[in-house]
Amino acid sequence: YESSIRDASKVCMRWPGSLLCKYLTRTDQANNITVLVDIINQSKIDIPAANTTVMHLRLGDGLCGQYNDLSKWCRRAKTGTENPTTRNCWENDKDCFKSIGGYIYAYPREYYEQVATELLKSVNNSTTIVVVADPRHWTRSKDMRNGDYSIDFAYRDNVISFFRSKGFIVQIHQSSGKPDDDFAYMCSARNFVRGGGGLSTLISSVVTAQGGRVFNPRKFSDVTPLPVNNLTT
Repeated sequence: YESSIRDASKVCMRWPGSLLCKYLTRTDQANNITVLVDIINQSKIDIPAANTTVMHLRLGDGLCGQYNDLSKWCRRAKTGTENPTTRNCWENDKDCFKSIGGYIYAYPREYYEQVATELLKSVNNSTTIVVVADPRHWTRSKDMRNGDYSIDFAYRDNVISFFRSKGFIVQIHQSSGKPDDDFAYMCSARNFVRGGGGLSTLISSVVTAQGGRVFNPRKFSDVTPLPVNNLTT
């Protein structure tokens, strides 16, 4: 909740009719889930069917690829000596971006084993998994990929193949191209698989507040989620 987006008049001038504009018009309190839920419920969007599980994947700078070589965050990356196509967050968690605070932004295969098990127990494989994933998400530095999202799509497709191998029907969300619509769609899920980052944590809070269930990728023990108030990373 940055100071640069707290001014309702400036936000509404730049993004009139946006969820953020509506939120700031009603409250200046950060992370007021009650207000946010009410605004989302008034949004005119297509919501997931009751038997749908929505899965959010953090792509972009959540994956350690060719242009994300800082070793303190990308623990296996080697600048100038490793073919960038060999970096694979799905197979090696050291190729998943990890912040100084220890927060992981994308998850390897083993973190999703428990999710698959819990889904099979609670909703079984009759649920349709809808994946929401935007490869353009890049916030920490200048995006040098020049539209090359091959690493992002490879990771997304690995996740899809994994859940299909467990017997689930998996689809890719057909986005309207409007971030507000994608956000409201995910917040309206009855079942939600959290991704990395503050946005997904906020969505989890909204889903829970509306009586939905959140599934958390983890390795043996719970992964520490990013605090809701850290929404800029």
